[in-house]
Amino acid sequence: MARKVGGNGRLRFALLLLGFVLIASGVVLRRTYGIRAARDLQAMETRRSGLIAERRRLESEISIASSRARLLPIAEQRLQMHVPTEAQVVYLTRGPRGVDEKP
Repeated sequence: MARKVGGNGRLRFALLLLGFVLIASGVVLRRTYGIRAARDLQAMETRRSGLIAERRRLESEISIASSRARLLPIAEQRLQMHVPTEAQVVYLTRGPRGVDEKP
């Protein structure tokens, strides 16, 4: 009978050891995934910062390219356009609102 009790104790110890190994493996696996996720998140944040900087640079270039000082010479050369003189400007007045004029 003493041997049965000893064998039963060994089984309990083996199950306890197996449970500990499984839990420890789970913790290590979770930590590994966490470290990988943190690394990926950091890479994405770095990429996002670079994209934000590029967006600001492009917005600045668009602003410079669409300024009057930049567009005026292009319009004069390519499109043969010019700034009108005061005599060439026609000011249109607007009638009262809601009144439809029929010819």
